[in-house]
Amino acid sequence: MRAKLISYTGWAFVLAAGLYFIYANAIHYFSYNLDSYGEGFFPAYAPSLLIHVSFGIIALLLGPLQFRAAFRKKYPTIHRNMGKAYLVSILIASMASLNLSINKMIITEHVTTFGTGLIGLAIAWISTSAMAFWAARSKNFVQHREWMVKSYVVTFAFVTFRLVEKLLLVGFDMKGLEVANILAWSCWSIPLLVTEMILQGQKINRGNAARAGKA
Repeated sequence: MRAKLISYTGWAFVLAAGLYFIYANAIHYFSYNLDSYGEGFFPAYAPSLLIHVSFGIIALLLGPLQFRAAFRKKYPTIHRNMGKAYLVSILIASMASLNLSINKMIITEHVTTFGTGLIGLAIAWISTSAMAFWAARSKNFVQHREWMVKSYVVTFAFVTFRLVEKLLLVGFDMKGLEVANILAWSCWSIPLLVTEMILQGQKINRGNAARAGKA
């Protein structure tokens, strides 16, 4: 019962934070005008940003449904199709992100630390999702679930970025570019590290319990 309560609370937070992010930081891009994008993006980079935002939102909303065991068992075909849509969305959003990171951030604006951090984020997004797909194709569903967790942690990275950004800007009076440079790397790398520690810790605990049972 306690484990279920923790799980429901955690997913409630994830959904609430994701919906807030979409409302506060993403939905205005669908207006597709100079006021929504700013001179730095509109019109040259607006199409790439809109593609990135649109497919990123799809992945953000589809992800939580993929982790519901009851849903997977009751609707396996829908689960597989939603998984494919999730992975395709990530691929498209990542390609758009790489275009923005390289051409706009690094080549045009010369914000190398921020741009390379976003390149790392895009590569981590594609890599974790590709590993989840490979594991599923190999019918290694334990590894598939683990890589899907890591994939969604990266999908959630820009929600993490915006939440922590507000804390650092307001609570610690830091400058915008300084915060952006830090979070471009830390919004995905630190959550991935923590996730890996949790997943490996669970394996250690299971191994310890198995050995204790044989003793």
